[in-house]
Amino acid sequence: GRTGNALVGNPGLRNLDRCRKVGDYMERNFQEITESFEADNTRSVRPFSSIQYSSRRDMPMLLAVRNATFICRRQLWDHLSARGIETSRRSFNWRIQRLTQAAAIQKLPPLLPYPGPVYTITRAGLACLEACGEGLVSLTSDSRSLANVNQMQHYLELAEVRAALRKAGLLKEWTGDLEIRSINLSIDVPLAKDYDAIADLDFEGFRYRIAIEYERSLKSSERYQEIISAITGERQVELVLYLTSSVDLLYQLKAEFERRDFPIALAPSNLFCLNPLTARLYPTRSLGATRATFPALLRSI
Repeated sequence: GRTGNALVGNPGLRNLDRCRKVGDYMERNFQEITESFEADNTRSVRPFSSIQYSSRRDMPMLLAVRNATFICRRQLWDHLSARGIETSRRSFNWRIQRLTQAAAIQKLPPLLPYPGPVYTITRAGLACLEACGEGLVSLTSDSRSLANVNQMQHYLELAEVRAALRKAGLLKEWTGDLEIRSINLSIDVPLAKDYDAIADLDFEGFRYRIAIEYERSLKSSERYQEIISAITGERQVELVLYLTSSVDLLYQLKAEFERRDFPIALAPSNLFCLNPLTARLYPTRSLGATRATFPALLRSI
């Protein structure tokens, strides 16, 4: 692992020892609430000179927040505790408050139905990770823009999907879209598209790599034809799982995908997250084109 310390303080984070290696209406209304909250939150932060940065404990939290784009408090606790990084709620709460006060992460108001405040990385947090050798080419401290608050629900739901796969005992590794875009920009044989996530699964002694896409709104038919053309030649994933925010959207996508030869499966996200092992999915022709459970589809690949 990586070791070393850096001193962190307002207005940003500084690594003082670079020689050490260290690891529609609702959206508009929510934007107004967020801006108001940020102004109030800025005024309420007590002044301080600096904090001591711990690569062993702080870096995993910063990486988790950055890679998720947006993540609520409960999701962050579940993720870090499942990996054995955080074992004490009190320590977890203290750490997230400290990193928020240091302006390394930003605290946003809750977004129903996801419980608790939401967190996202700041430029100072990105600069800290870059100084520690954990930067991404897809998002840097100098990027023109950071996370779009109108995409918050999209990323919170993806965090729910990751948690559901982990709780079902399937998930071995999860790669989010920020990391996927960095990989695609850096390797000679990139993935067919920048998926929302890649999940490496372990099921009945076999490893499966699936791509995950979460859809909240319907794209044009032409756009779906472009996606189909791109993934038809995909050789690095064995299945594309489309999860939707509603049943009617699922049927719209089913009409676009059902006759395609590449393995694609569709399901409402909320039902899939209840239990991936029992949720029934709609597959494309290559998988039999009849509703089946997720385990049954994995066996058929």
